[in-house]
Parts: sequence; structure tokens; C-alpha cells
Amino acid sequence: MIEPVLLQKIIDIYSWMAASVIMIFITAIAIFYQKKFGVKTFYYFYYFPVIILFIAGIHLFYYNTFLSESTELAGSFSSFLACFFLYRKMVGVKK
Repeated sequence: MIEPVLLQKIIDIYSWMAASVIMIFITAIAIFYQKKFGVKTFYYFYYFPVIILFIAGIHLFYYNTFLSESTELAGSFSSFLACFFLYRKMVGVKK
């Protein structure tokens, strides 16, 4: 039988890796949008949240430490900002 703490760690690692894969798709959308419509999306900045989210998945082995929690926060915040920026570019929101 799997212990609940181990199961929780496995679910956490899976969720952070799934978030990384979602950000890879968002990056691909940003690249496509820039090439297709000529709108500068700065798609190369979208790789930073992907890397940070992968690091967050790796740091889950050090469960509930300040380093892992701050890495998770930085990864989720940077991916939110990247998605929000892309949304505003694609919808055409002016300042």
C-alpha cells in the first residue's frame, strides 16, 4: 500500500510537470501567433516559466521547504504573467 505522503508527492510532481507541458503549448501558440500575424509576442521569454516549473517539479523531493515553495510561486506567477501578456496581445487590448 502506498503511504499518503508518498502519494501526495507523486501527485504534486505530476501536477507541476503537467503545468510545464501546458506552458510549452502556450509557447508554441506564441511562436505561431508571431509568425502568422506578425505581432511581436516575445516568445523566447516563455521558456523561463517552463524551466522554472520543471525545477519546481524537481524540488518537490525536498518537501515543504522555503526553496521549493518559492520556486513554485515564481513558476506559477511567471506563467500567469506570460499567459496574461499573450492573451492581451491576441485579443488586441490597448494600454
